Amino acid sequence: MEQAITASDHIKRYLIIPSGGSGVRMGADLPKQYIKLGDKTILQHTIEALAKHVDYIVLGISYDYRIIVEDMLQTMGLADCVYLTLAGKKRFDTVQRALRVVPDGALVGIHDAVRPFVSSKVVDKCYEEAQRVGAAVPVLELTESLRYLPDEGKQQPSQAVDRSIYRLVRTPQVFWSERIKEAYQQPFQESFTDDCSVYDQLYSDLALVPDTTENIKITTPDQLYWGEHILTTSHQERLRLTGRL
Repeated sequence: MEQAITASDHIKRYLIIPSGGSGVRMGADLPKQYIKLGDKTILQHTIEALAKHVDYIVLGISYDYRIIVEDMLQTMGLADCVYLTLAGKKRFDTVQRALRVVPDGALVGIHDAVRPFVSSKVVDKCYEEAQRVGAAVPVLELTESLRYLPDEGKQQPSQAVDRSIYRLVRTPQVFWSERIKEAYQQPFQESFTDDCSVYDQLYSDLALVPDTTENIKITTPDQLYWGEHILTTSHQERLRLTGRL
């Protein structure tokens, strides 16, 4: 399934979407990225939200869903600019494999398959900042109180912490391709919870881009409910702007 991508003379934008998850937390028969949100799958919404901002997309998918994805891409008219690679056992493995078909000298974003409501402005800003400094990630300020839990067994009470010095980390996380490929040559560690945590082992030039609250990750039934609400609200807003509501 893997196919080499030829580099060009100018800076190209690539996007990796790891899409091999099983969706255990959703409690559904299908992996969460293939669940319908409105009349389309979550994955299709995600691709549509990002395709206009990049030159190529690399989807890391399970072989069992290859035919479904290929049919979807044909319907969307994106078969020529989306490359398919096989997902690994872990997200780390899936991204590592996908990076093999991305050339050096490019910008590559890595985005969760189940974040369909990412802002266009945030996507472009992440690519722009990564081109400028090396890497960029969308983040969100915390609005609720936060407490630190000491290691179990130390008999210490939990402690309030200053939420202003913390941020929630989102996607797409964007990097110069040769740097993130170098970072992904490291052996997997349990501390690698996202792509930035892999990148941090070698580099420190990471720009933080303010994100929107709508860029939710749909992994549970209640988040699917909120996704349906966001989708409906967005549709109503479009109708209102065109005078059809």
